[in-house]
Amino acid sequence: MIPISELDLVNIGEIVKAHGYKGELVIKFSNNFYDLDKTELIFLEIEGILVPFFFSFPPRSFKKSSIIAKLDLLNSDEEVKKLIKCPVFVERLDFNPESEDVFDTVNGYDVFDNERLIGKAGEYLNIPSNPILTVVDKSNNEILVPINDQFLVKIDKENKQILFNLPPGLIDVNL
Repeated sequence: MIPISELDLVNIGEIVKAHGYKGELVIKFSNNFYDLDKTELIFLEIEGILVPFFFSFPPRSFKKSSIIAKLDLLNSDEEVKKLIKCPVFVERLDFNPESEDVFDTVNGYDVFDNERLIGKAGEYLNIPSNPILTVVDKSNNEILVPINDQFLVKIDKENKQILFNLPPGLIDVNL
């Protein structure tokens, strides 16, 4: 077993708040969204000491550049509140800043339904099994567009455009 002091660790962010009352917490990433799907172990710096924690279940996306996680041995919001502002580290092997989702970089792109301009791409909500792209139309209305292989036609990075083929009425439901 390798001592923690000899591991090659990378700081990915910090704990910002408790989520709920059963020991879940929110980790805000310092830069891009990092892929922690394959990570089983994170390290929290508590009073200058790196302490390992295992995830109780896979973390899930929460707002932009954050996740909700449940760590083993943390069972209440009171325990989590003691850890707010603790830096979070992962082993460099588990660290992949290039795993940024393509939709995290499309903010401001023109979004089309076939040839009809819907509006500008806004926030990407990485909801497991139901990812959504918010689109703001010219009247400042927010439209929620589900992202899946059935609707998404093309992402044109050069022209900063996203093309969808959406079912009739989907955009009108949002207005």
